[in-house]
Amino acid sequence: MADEKYPGNDNYGRPKRLYIDKLAGLDDKKLYDECEQKIWLSAYASNNPRSDYHWQADACYDEAVRRGKPEIYKQAYDHNVAGCR
Repeated sequence: MADEKYPGNDNYGRPKRLYIDKLAGLDDKKLYDECEQKIWLSAYASNNPRSDYHWQADACYDEAVRRGKPEIYKQAYDHNVAGCR
């Protein structure tokens, strides 16, 4: 699935698959931390539609859903939104 949704390489020429595999290897706490960071960075890079942070945030969501724990992403998102107020 990841190869179909995230084909090719990131902006540094590395296969996107490497990041997808990294996410799969994280425990739930580390996935939460990664989600929180990538959500924030994606928002920060909102003026750059080609930023890797956008697809990486999407991949974090996909990994949380794959685990049957979409709340990991939702909590990270909510934490970012609360921090922006």
